Amino acid sequence: MRLGHMSPMKRRSILMGLGALALAPAAYAQTAPVVLAGADRAAGLARANRTLNSFQRLQARFMQASPGGGRASGTVYIQRPGRMRFEYDPPATMLVVSDGSVVALRDTELRTTERTPLRSTPLNIILGATVDLERNARVLRVSQAGPWLMVTCSDRGGQTDGQIVLQFFGDGAELRSWDVIDATGARTRITLSDITQPASFNRALFRLEDMLESGRPGRR
Repeated sequence: MRLGHMSPMKRRSILMGLGALALAPAAYAQTAPVVLAGADRAAGLARANRTLNSFQRLQARFMQASPGGGRASGTVYIQRPGRMRFEYDPPATMLVVSDGSVVALRDTELRTTERTPLRSTPLNIILGATVDLERNARVLRVSQAGPWLMVTCSDRGGQTDGQIVLQFFGDGAELRSWDVIDATGARTRITLSDITQPASFNRALFRLEDMLESGRPGRR
């Protein structure tokens, strides 16, 4: 499935989901999630917040599974606050860039670009300068399945339909993946791998003007 040949509705769905969002870990299927409450819930949220506030920059490989069975891979760059880039491997022709206020989805084959405010996408919840999930979002559920901690959130302001499910692994609660579930229940899923925290990024990675001119600026 070539992402560049998606219908406008499907491309809009990717833009609202911000491009690439998480394969559910196989461990879930073997361990029924337990919903946390009280002190356990507060401790789980504190662990998630610590992880999300522990980095300013993050780079990783991603694997995307879209509704309908499409798969794609690429590299994601995150620079808080507000900046993110999903760069897809060929033959996919999509590029998703957030410059801190606007998220743009570029089809480099069709030469079309769709934009939406960052605040209207689910990942606005985790791209702030400081992340406090309880304050920034409506936390619907905190659950545990073996070594996996899952936090399900929706937009507190009601500007975005659907939910985001953040998935953390192990004692250090490492962010491994997330799901975006839209208003129809369709789930766009991503798994992260080869995660690093670079000291700096080329600022052109997050500039929409450079994205429109060339699609793939140099890294350095």
